[in-house]
Amino acid sequence: SFSGKKNENQKLSDEERLCNSIEGKGTTFIKLGQFLATRPDIISEKISIQLEKLQDRLPPFPTSEAKQILKEDLGENLYKSIINFSEPVAAASIAQVHKAKINDNGTVKDIAIKILRPNIKKTFNDEIDALMLLAFFVENIIVKTKRLRLVEVVFLLKEITNHEMDLRLEAAAANEYSENTKNDLGFNVPNIYWNYTNESVLTLDWVDGISIRENDHLQKNNIDTKKLAEDIIQHFLRHAIRDGFFHADMHQGNLLINNEGQIAVSYTHLTLPTKA
Repeated sequence: SFSGKKNENQKLSDEERLCNSIEGKGTTFIKLGQFLATRPDIISEKISIQLEKLQDRLPPFPTSEAKQILKEDLGENLYKSIINFSEPVAAASIAQVHKAKINDNGTVKDIAIKILRPNIKKTFNDEIDALMLLAFFVENIIVKTKRLRLVEVVFLLKEITNHEMDLRLEAAAANEYSENTKNDLGFNVPNIYWNYTNESVLTLDWVDGISIRENDHLQKNNIDTKKLAEDIIQHFLRHAIRDGFFHADMHQGNLLINNEGQIAVSYTHLTLPTKA
C-alpha cells in the first residue's frame, strides 16, 4: 500500500532515499549518479558509497518492439534467419538482451542479441542538455560551485554515455580483445557476428556459465575459488602489460565460468529488475 511504502521509505537514510529517487528518474540520472560515485571529493565519501549501489536497470521494453528494431536495422532476410527469439532475459537502462539461434555456415549457434532501447539516444541527450543548462546557471549564480566544474562533469558524462550507445564501438573493442586473447588458455571472449551487428544491435555468442559472484555455486561445482581469483588477476595483468588493451569493466557481473571451466567475458550479462 501507499502508506506502507511511505513508512518503509522513512526507515531509510537520506543517502538511501537519494539512490531510490535517482533510480526512479531513469537512464540519465542513473548514469549521472554512477559517474558521481567515482568522485567522493565532490559529493563526500558517505554519499559516494551509497551511489555505488545504484542499479543500472529498468523494466524491459516489449519484445514486439525489439523485433521491429531488428527487422528495420538488419533487413528482412537477416531478421527471418534468426530463430527462437526469446523474451528479454536481461535489461539495463540503455539496452536489453534476448537469447536466440542462428545458422552459422551450417552450424546452429546460440546467440545473445543486445538491443538499444527505442529512442534512448534522443531521450538521454535531451535530458543531459537540460542538465547542462542547469549546471551552467548554478555555476554562474553560486560562485563557490565553480570549483566543482559541473558543466564539465555533465559534458563528460554525455560523451561517455553516447559512446556506450553506439554498439559498433563495443563490438569493435570486443573483436580486438578476442584477437589479443585467442591463445590465452582458460580465457574465452565471445565471438561477434558482424552481419547481425550495427549501431543499435550487438550479436555475439551466448555464454552459459556461473557468475563469479555465485561463490556457493562455484564451490558445489568443485571450482577452486582461490585459484580462480589468481587466474583473473594474472589474465588482467597479461592483457594490460602485454597488449596494452584490457577489459575496463571486469567486475563480477561480467565474468562467468563457462561449461568448459574457462573464464568467459560477458558483454550482455545484465539483470532484469526484480518485481515489487
